[in-house]
Amino acid sequence: MSEEIIVTGKTVEEAMANAVAQYGSKNASYDIAEMPKKGFLGIGSSPAKIRVTINDEEDISLDDLVTSIKDMSVTTNKGGSGETKRPEKKAEKKPERKPERKPERKTEKKEEKAPAADSAKETKSAKEPAPVKEPRVIVVTEEEKQYAVEFANNLLKNMEIDAVAAIDGVESAGEGGTVYPKLVISGEGAGILIGHHGETLDAIQYLVNLSALRRGGNTQKEFVKIVVDIENYREKREETLRALARRTAAKAQKYRKNVLLEPMNPYERRIIHSELQGYENISTHSVGSDENRKIVVTYEGADKVERRPRRSGNRRRPSGTSEE
Repeated sequence: MSEEIIVTGKTVEEAMANAVAQYGSKNASYDIAEMPKKGFLGIGSSPAKIRVTINDEEDISLDDLVTSIKDMSVTTNKGGSGETKRPEKKAEKKPERKPERKPERKTEKKEEKAPAADSAKETKSAKEPAPVKEPRVIVVTEEEKQYAVEFANNLLKNMEIDAVAAIDGVESAGEGGTVYPKLVISGEGAGILIGHHGETLDAIQYLVNLSALRRGGNTQKEFVKIVVDIENYREKREETLRALARRTAAKAQKYRKNVLLEPMNPYERRIIHSELQGYENISTHSVGSDENRKIVVTYEGADKVERRPRRSGNRRRPSGTSEE
């Protein structure tokens, strides 16, 4: 007849020592019932448990007990993975295999592909240059021009501004040399209608074109484009933008890094792009959307200075300063 008793201890060794001290004189067998658990900050910890089986019929020596414990698989709870550690076995040395000699590749195929690459280069060089876009004239009828002039003069009259609007030639704008009729507003008080960077002037131009399109009654037309100018502002602004583009490109080349310009409308962005097309190690592209779209002047040289990433987290502030 056998009897089972549980003996505890902080470690397996301590629990085993306690079990042997209490039941070593009896015919007993020992095995690990539960490994100790440390828990987190003392919470959930539990002692090691040894199961003592007292058997009156069979004698087991202490040496056999130690041998059986060494052969046991011990389950640890370290890191919560429940990994089972078993006695490591020495890996048997496998006979080394000599690396097989790969057959030499034939060079005939490479020689056959070489002419193909040369032919590809010849075909690229033989490609014809891209055709240049011919100037396209937007057809604006005389009736639409008259509606545009009437709307502009009525606007000036209602705003009580001493100025007059009239069609005066054409204005070249857009890609491919596209030209548009030009409506000029002249007078002493006309300058107030330009606004910051021509924002007010652009708004007036939009209303003039919208009025001409609606009153013209041509439903097949998508838009009517008439350029509105005051005191030759368009030409002066273009010169200013081209000078800005050259200064920005020189800055990017000097400091070997990209430069971001302020937001611009599509017409002004086209001026910047066209001005910097022939600059060495300089390219341009636009980022953002709608009214916040900007041009990035990019330095393409091999010695470009890479921008350092910003550090995350709170930065230390000098003593005696406070955040606003």
